[in-house]
Amino acid sequence: MTNMNALSELLSSELASPDLVELRLSLLIQRYLKEQNKALALSVVKQLEALLRHPACIGYPNHRCSYKKMLQHWKALSL
Repeated sequence: MTNMNALSELLSSELASPDLVELRLSLLIQRYLKEQNKALALSVVKQLEALLRHPACIGYPNHRCSYKKMLQHWKALSL
C-alpha cells in the first residue's frame, strides 16, 4: 500500500478514536507544510472539528481551547 492509499484509508474512517484523529491531523499538517493548498487546510479543519465533537475530548478543557484556536487558524487558511 502506498503512502497516499494509507492516508486515504485513515481519512475515510468515520468513527475514530481521538488518537487516530490526532494522527490524521498530524499527517495532514505535515503534508500541508510540503504542498500548501486550501483543500488540505479544509481537511485539517474537518479533523479539528471531529476532535471537538468527540465525546472523549469533551472533558478536557485545555485541549478544547487549543483545538478551538487551531480551528480558527486553519479556517482562515482554508478560505
